[in-house]
Amino acid sequence: MKNRIKAMVCIVAAIAVIAGTYTVKSLKVVEQGEVGVVYSAKDGIQNETLSPGWHFVGPLHKVKTFPVSQQQLVLSSNPEDYNEKKHADWHVDAPANGGMVSLNMTVNYNFIADRVVDLYKKFNGKDGEAIVEEMVQNSIIAYVKEVTPKFSVMEIYSTKRSDVSRAITEYLNERLEPEYGINISSALIIDTQLDKELKKKVQAKEQAKQDAEKAELDKQTAIAQAETDKVKAEAEAAVAVAKAKGEAEANRLKSESVTKELIDMTEAEARLKHGWVTVQGASTVVKDK
Repeated sequence: MKNRIKAMVCIVAAIAVIAGTYTVKSLKVVEQGEVGVVYSAKDGIQNETLSPGWHFVGPLHKVKTFPVSQQQLVLSSNPEDYNEKKHADWHVDAPANGGMVSLNMTVNYNFIADRVVDLYKKFNGKDGEAIVEEMVQNSIIAYVKEVTPKFSVMEIYSTKRSDVSRAITEYLNERLEPEYGINISSALIIDTQLDKELKKKVQAKEQAKQDAEKAELDKQTAIAQAETDKVKAEAEAAVAVAKAKGEAEANRLKSESVTKELIDMTEAEARLKHGWVTVQGASTVVKDK
């Protein structure tokens, strides 16, 4: 009896282990922002993808995931761009009109959800991460090099960096969407580096441009100042003329106002003020003090 009970316990335990193992192997998780493609040797590839969460798919089924939310691929020689202290140098050496430029870039991308099943078939069961690391990254570098020759070194280094980033983004979408089912939301140039000799030439050209702009600004400032001085001088001359005319008019009016009667009256007032009177007769003058 005891042996039978022990046997039953062993059987139940074995069944529990088998069931637990089956359950664990059958459960697959799809992370947030991803979709899963399901494959089995018996049933092949399922056309329906798995949404984020836990799924019971069977122990013989494989699930490969593809990110459909935005991801970032960093191509840079600066470890800080990867938020790390050390990292392999993955910058892009790109040709430009006038020389070579070294680009540090970020590329923001995502897989298109309704393309992932076909991608799984096309690339022999690779998941999204493997496709990006083994193929997409190299394709991006190659396509960037097809865009940069349309711009000069100066434009990439300084004056039109945003235009270059926009042109790269558009071109990557044209090439990567049909080839890999990937959407590029942005491809941004973080930094541009030049070799020493080319950097000296670019900086000299940039300095010459700045000097020319400053000279033109100084010229326009001088013209404006001269115009201001002219207007000021004209205003001062007008004031002087008006003042002279006013004084002349005042003198004229004053001159016209001096009559014989006014002179006689003024003399009379002076005699009265000083206490003397002059009386003039035929042959005698009398003065009274």
